[in-house]
Amino acid sequence: MTEEELDAAGALAVDEDQDELMEEMSIEERKERLKKARWNVFLYLGVAAILFFFALFPMPFSADYDDFGKSAEKDIGLVWGLPVEGEDLFDVPMRLTVSADSAPVLPDINIAVYVIQQDDCTDYTLSEKMEEAKTGDSHDAQYQEASERVLEGGTYDFEFNIDPGQYCLIAQYIDGNSTKITTSGNALSVKGKLYPNQFFGGVLGLLCLGLSAFAFVGAQKHGTMLRKILEGENESTESKVLSEASKARIAAGPGGAPPAGPSGPPGAPSDEQTGPSGPPGSPPTDAPTTEPVAETSDAPEATTTVADEATYEPAENGYFFRKMPDGTYDQTVYVQNAEGSYVPHEG
Repeated sequence: MTEEELDAAGALAVDEDQDELMEEMSIEERKERLKKARWNVFLYLGVAAILFFFALFPMPFSADYDDFGKSAEKDIGLVWGLPVEGEDLFDVPMRLTVSADSAPVLPDINIAVYVIQQDDCTDYTLSEKMEEAKTGDSHDAQYQEASERVLEGGTYDFEFNIDPGQYCLIAQYIDGNSTKITTSGNALSVKGKLYPNQFFGGVLGLLCLGLSAFAFVGAQKHGTMLRKILEGENESTESKVLSEASKARIAAGPGGAPPAGPSGPPGAPSDEQTGPSGPPGSPPTDAPTTEPVAETSDAPEATTTVADEATYEPAENGYFFRKMPDGTYDQTVYVQNAEGSYVPHEG
């Protein structure tokens, strides 16, 4: 026997053992299993809700304008996440809102934001990476400008997707040539949000949702089996006995061959008792005279009416004879089926 056949046989044996265990459990054990399964559904749903909230909960930070450096700078620190380099699905979202508190009085101004991956934000190489960020060739050094005209008191949104690591943030005013404006009296502020737990919380939350679905299926299974058992116990003993007897009677059918039916209407005298009332060859004095009846188109309707008014009289061993309205009997033997209808007996 191959390994696959052994694994299949083992899995089948485990399933059979589980089914036998389910059948051998008492009502109290089934109730306890149902209670635990329902608690598992709510438990996993609660954990999933917490994980989704944790994934969507932002890590806030802010940066203020430094009049000495003529920009707002912030050492964001370590941003954790899945260490996959380059622009991909696992990047950490960063949302920035820059407020132009006091904009320069110039005809053409804008706001530029740099997000540079660097361990030391005071290193002289930061300026080199800022120039590199303007080309847009590196995912570790990103650069964006406001997409609308900058006015004093306005707010402007920026979105970045970055890899895990140490990051520095720089926001500053620039002129039409993308050169930093160094005049005094200017001011801007930055408020940012990071979502480093989005991937981990989302994946774990989906896993808990899957476990909750499995627990719900198990609870439904336990509830269905327990309901069937309780409905069976609530059924009275008398109804059980009558139901079983009815099923056995229907399955068995009639117990023997049908007896011969009567040859005429009930109460009619036989030939041996009365005999003829006149000489041989002459018709009886009380014999009714018959006249030929003309066939009409209404004959089928009359036959249907007669057949509908026939009654069924019980005989021995579950058989019935059909008595016609004129008192004669149909020689066909009938039995009663499970639906209560009378059908000819098939010997």
